[in-house]
Amino acid sequence: MLIFGCGSKTDIAVKKQQERESFIKWSAESYQNGIKIFQEMDFSAPDKEKAEKAATAFFAGTHSHMEFSKRTDCSMEIAKVCPDAETLYYTAQCLAIIGEGGSIEEGHYLKDGMLIYYAELIPEAYSGVMMDKVLPLRSEIIDIYEDVVKPQKVAKEARRKKMQAEYNRTYSERVAKQADDDPYYDEEYYAEGYFEEDYDYDGYRVEKGAGKGREHPRQSGGGTRRWRNINPDMLR
Repeated sequence: MLIFGCGSKTDIAVKKQQERESFIKWSAESYQNGIKIFQEMDFSAPDKEKAEKAATAFFAGTHSHMEFSKRTDCSMEIAKVCPDAETLYYTAQCLAIIGEGGSIEEGHYLKDGMLIYYAELIPEAYSGVMMDKVLPLRSEIIDIYEDVVKPQKVAKEARRKKMQAEYNRTYSERVAKQADDDPYYDEEYYAEGYFEEDYDYDGYRVEKGAGKGREHPRQSGGGTRRWRNINPDMLR
């Protein structure tokens, strides 16, 4: 029975139930496709494209996907047909990063922390589907991060701080020496009228004075200038 072009309450309820069942069926099929990819994949040398396909397949059973699809009304049914979808999705993301970098160590640097991020989302006591492949991968990612990657990052940061401290310590000395050696930094030198300002096309400021040519890299904040040596009598 139709009323003003709309279905009856019963028709609407039936349609919603059909959509719900269709979503659950689709999620289950997608999940099984992901499992098949995992079963055939070598976790020690993962294929990036296959890992990305698995991640997409498992995402269909995650809570984030259900919220995205507005199907949170069937979360219990999805959990039954897609067990551990969240964990397998994180695992697939790890495999995709490793596959792109070529190794776990390279994968750590490739995505700037994303590999260890996904690995730590995998429960340490995970005992679900594919645990015989998932847990060793998780352990290896975390071990390499703690034993190799993290110490390298700490050492690199220590070197950076040391270089910055040395730069800060010698900054005033360098500026003072530069002012003594270079007439460009001496306002009185120009105030005497020995130079005139001009612009050059070659990207460098050239200063000539006292028989010497001096070149300075382009300065920020405008065009380049060239100072040409002229006769002081011409300025009088």
